Amino acid sequence: MTQGPQAVRIETLIEQGDTAARRVSADYLAFFRTRLPTVEDLANALFAESSGSADWEAFYAAMHDLRSSSASAGYHTVSAICQSLEGLLAERDPGEPLMREVIRLHLDALSLAISENAPIANSDEANRLIANLGRVANKLARI
Repeated sequence: MTQGPQAVRIETLIEQGDTAARRVSADYLAFFRTRLPTVEDLANALFAESSGSADWEAFYAAMHDLRSSSASAGYHTVSAICQSLEGLLAERDPGEPLMREVIRLHLDALSLAISENAPIANSDEANRLIANLGRVANKLARI
């Protein structure tokens, strides 16, 4: 196989990709911490009297963005909590009286997951947290 004069060795490309991934992972918590208050504002807007489907869609999109970006950055506990919340939004009745509290539990879990006291990713403690969030969500009425 011939390579052009501008070709870069595959090993170099892999090394550059690994460096970029480490940088994204290292910077992710700062990004997440700036994004979480906006997500909390979106969650609060869900329960305002003037709330509509656009508010639910915006909150869902924000959660989807955080889930995918946290997974890409290697923050699997954060991603799993976001995935649980996405499932809640997609599968449960938004008019359910306890919906606000269950959303708040998920947001509190996200705050914990990025704190100094965060459970270690993939630990029994983190897995219990995620499982318990799922159990709470499963108590709510389906759409």
